[in-house]
Amino acid sequence: MRTLVIRFSSLGDIVLSGAVTAALGEVEYLTLERYTELAEALPGVTKVWSWERDGREATAGFDRIIDLHCSPRSRWATAFRSGTLRRVKRHDIKRRARPLLKVSPAPAVIERYAEAAEVTPAEAPWMPEASGEALLLVPFAAHATKTWPAERYVRLAQRWEGAVTLLGGPADAEALDAMAAEIGPSASVVAEAGFSKTLSAIQEGCAAVGGDTGLTHLAAASGVRTFGLFGPTTSVDGFWTHGGVAIEHAMNCRPCSRHGERACHIGGTPCMNQTTVDTVLAHLSEAR
Repeated sequence: MRTLVIRFSSLGDIVLSGAVTAALGEVEYLTLERYTELAEALPGVTKVWSWERDGREATAGFDRIIDLHCSPRSRWATAFRSGTLRRVKRHDIKRRARPLLKVSPAPAVIERYAEAAEVTPAEAPWMPEASGEALLLVPFAAHATKTWPAERYVRLAQRWEGAVTLLGGPADAEALDAMAAEIGPSASVVAEAGFSKTLSAIQEGCAAVGGDTGLTHLAAASGVRTFGLFGPTTSVDGFWTHGGVAIEHAMNCRPCSRHGERACHIGGTPCMNQTTVDTVLAHLSEAR
């Protein structure tokens, strides 16, 4: 049976879809061009199609299509195709109501993906398993409200006895380089547009600290002991489904947005800033 999995974006969603591709056997994968390198590393994926390069033609000739995006674009991509078509349930109403009304969360992302694919999801690690000794730090995220202060990452790294790798994207390179200079010679930086160097760096990790963002989830999916720093989002709102330790503080305003995109309405993001370097270091010490 020829199977196609569709997930166009974003980084964290594609990482978590690996728990499903690992359980499906051999599959092909359709995503955006910038994520093709990551999709190629997912378990069970034998071929990756680029939406920008291949378009709707990528969805032709499959016996089964599993749409893990369920967007207007993915609906158009799969319109009038033969074979079995399964779409993920987005739970949009509940996810939008969650930060406004503090209702119970929608099912976790992997649960929704597994339901669509009709499989039992694989447990972490489903990405190539890490076996190194470095501390991986993911200081930045797409939304600033989800970031822990950079100076605290620096102090944490300075107190870590061993190598430290700072991970990010191209837009983070200058800030990461400045942090590495403060940390000292034990620190290195990987900030690339693709994922080959990032995946290699993660293989050298033994622990990871970062916010609720894609590279943090990639470290966890690679079997790295991961410590997630949560603020405007919470550990029960979808992505924290792969073990590790969620460090967060109960506040009546949390969660305040679905992805951390809104500015803090009480000022200063205390949900993130209450977490101290000593707290994170204590968790790391327990895991060593």
